[in-house]
Amino acid sequence: MTVEYNTRPGQQATNGMRRSVGMSGAQFRLTLKDIYINSVAKARTMRGLLANMEGDSQLVRIRLPDMYGIDGPWSIATKAARQASPLGIPFATDALYATGVGHAVPTLEAALFADAARDDREIYVDSESELPGGCAISINEFCYMIAGSWAKEDGSNRLKLSPVLRQAASEGDIISLAPVFVGHCTTAIPGSEEMDLGKRGAITLEFVEDLTRLVESVD
Repeated sequence: MTVEYNTRPGQQATNGMRRSVGMSGAQFRLTLKDIYINSVAKARTMRGLLANMEGDSQLVRIRLPDMYGIDGPWSIATKAARQASPLGIPFATDALYATGVGHAVPTLEAALFADAARDDREIYVDSESELPGGCAISINEFCYMIAGSWAKEDGSNRLKLSPVLRQAASEGDIISLAPVFVGHCTTAIPGSEEMDLGKRGAITLEFVEDLTRLVESVD
């Protein structure tokens, strides 16, 4: 997982120094490398995924598999909670659904403490604990990295975001601490890697965050 910053180099000074003249935008990129296929179920699941994506014509929605994230499917911080209910949370009677699974294990969330305008670099969050810098979050399914975090006396948490806020947000809006990535596949021919004896091998998929969702309808 990485953030691609679209910067443009500036002019070089006579003393050898130079600086970027600005950034036109930033978007997250996600690489799922060496997805090992070694069974009928895995092969069919992967083929189904590729068929649904139809190249780069369909968007995918992925909870970021970040081991060092605040929460998410691979997060070390919430691993124990997920392992406590590997099949989902059962009913009060300890019964599962007829399909053998329970309710989804809830993910961590926070809420905006105050309204925020588009292009704001800092937001104020209502959270039980200070959210750590260096972690990704998502707001309205757009991803951001926490570049800095400071606890306030009023109980809020001031966060510095990268990139800047892409949409205006209101007090009470939900911030997902198990961030959601929405994008499209950029792999030229996904699933085309050779498989040993046609039955096992590794597939790599690359995705780029979709920002066309920011375009407002003019109808």
